[in-house]
Amino acid sequence: MDANTIKELKQLLEAKKMDLIAQLESIGHRAAGSEVNFDADFPNYDDSASLEDSASEVVDYDRNLSLEKNLEDELRSVEKALKRITEGAYGQCSYCGKEIEIERLKIRPESASCVSCKNTLKGQS
Repeated sequence: MDANTIKELKQLLEAKKMDLIAQLESIGHRAAGSEVNFDADFPNYDDSASLEDSASEVVDYDRNLSLEKNLEDELRSVEKALKRITEGAYGQCSYCGKEIEIERLKIRPESASCVSCKNTLKGQS
């Protein structure tokens, strides 16, 4: 992979990282001493909330916990991809060692596996 393509994909990864952090900060706060761990905040709609409002708080908190986990997982993948760029291993499949298809990386720049290995892992071979 040429240096310009890597630079372009690195910019995509850095933009994605900032977007993920912004989304995480909108539902919670960064855990002390951590780059990628966040804690969802419990919504507080009103101290004199009705039973329905209290139930809504619990439902929204539960949804935010699930969203937090998914966003954190995605952020970790982005961080790992940025680390692979630094180490010179970016674009190489973690499983078979072959080069990951450039089309795949343009769609999902944090990918660590080629399409063939991903399908095998998903049981779709």
